[in-house]
Amino acid sequence: MKVVDLFCGCGGLSLGFQKAGFNILAAFDNWDDAITVYHTNFKHPVIKQDLSNVDQTVEKIKKYKPDMIIGGPPCQDFSSAGKRDENNGRGDLTINYAQVIAAIKPDWFVMENVDRITKTEKLVEAKSIFKQCGYGLTYAILNASRCGAPQRRKRFIMIGHLGEEDGFMSNILELRQSDKEMTVADYFGSQLDIQYYYRHPRSYARRGIFSVNEPSPTIRGVNRPMPAGYQLHSNDPVKSLEGIRPLTTLERSMIQTFPKDFRFLGNKTNMEQMIGNAVPVNLARYVGECIMAYLGNNNPVNYEQLREDYPEKIVNNSSVSINPELKVDKEKNVLISLVKNDNVDLFLDGSARIYYTGKKFPSTVALNKLYYFMPYVKHKGIRDIYLIKIARVGSKHEIHPDADENDLRLVFEIEKIGQLFDDYKPVELKIWHTFTDTTIKHVLSEKV
Repeated sequence: MKVVDLFCGCGGLSLGFQKAGFNILAAFDNWDDAITVYHTNFKHPVIKQDLSNVDQTVEKIKKYKPDMIIGGPPCQDFSSAGKRDENNGRGDLTINYAQVIAAIKPDWFVMENVDRITKTEKLVEAKSIFKQCGYGLTYAILNASRCGAPQRRKRFIMIGHLGEEDGFMSNILELRQSDKEMTVADYFGSQLDIQYYYRHPRSYARRGIFSVNEPSPTIRGVNRPMPAGYQLHSNDPVKSLEGIRPLTTLERSMIQTFPKDFRFLGNKTNMEQMIGNAVPVNLARYVGECIMAYLGNNNPVNYEQLREDYPEKIVNNSSVSINPELKVDKEKNVLISLVKNDNVDLFLDGSARIYYTGKKFPSTVALNKLYYFMPYVKHKGIRDIYLIKIARVGSKHEIHPDADENDLRLVFEIEKIGQLFDDYKPVELKIWHTFTDTTIKHVLSEKV
């Protein structure tokens, strides 16, 4: 799906959607320093544009013919960290964003903002514009720590799709969230050399010391040093300030789930502001993957077309030899999928040689990138890993002779390599039901 990103900043939303499998065509912003950073880290163009000039913005976007527009209009006028005056000027950019959507009318749009926007008239006005254009709207307040980021950051996400009913994606956005908040330690593992760190409070009535065994508080656009005279708060989880320090700029960017090699340029003040303003990459990816899951559920593979596109084999790893020491390639893609009850015995004893998909197998699978297969056994989870030797179009008839041989399915010829885990490992629905690019590395880290 072709996407344009407005108010792109340094690129958190773009990178997350790119990781979810979307094709970002171009991005727009008006802040020179952020544009420089964006340009350094992405291959597609980033364009300087005053996005309050709706007519000019629309003309520049039109040539890209996007299927989706994403963006996070500046939120300072709504934010609890700001003056909370929605008529202070910057709140108008939310309306400008809605006006751009109304003029372009892409099939989809995504708008991100602070959770307090739900209390504003600007949101009411924007929703009215969207509804007049025929968009079905789904919106939710998402906690980033339940969406793959080690940060207790709550953000308003609105997704619009032309011709849909309101609430069309509410279940997907809700059900795919983690039951457990991700902590800083969960995300960093052994990379951090600290157990506690300082984060400057908005008022000294609040604590300033945080543990890595909890989610980070919201990463803000400033990163102040700990004052020399800081007095321990009753809720600080330490008895002494010895060894306590603020997080570094790099650590803050990683809590926003930017990769370690993402390049931030400019002076420290601007870099900290870019990082604080950004959408956490993994939160953006979560939203993108929810949309992909929705598309997959509603757009199954066209098997006739697939057979025409791949008359012989989609994947052919038949010459790959099985490594008895189970040295799997962590970078290779894996399909994790539910095994139906009538086939489960073959997978429990490891004798399965073929896995065939259901009729509504989603079109979002990157079929020609698949390498491994892991069966998900109901009430157990995942354990065993198979090599996909060949993937092709076939039929259920190959396994069940009484089935219609014209009932086309995707057929994976597989061979068991061994056990990736010592025992069955329960996994969250979002791992085995996300039919985008899942690698063995993702499965081992559970950061899918």
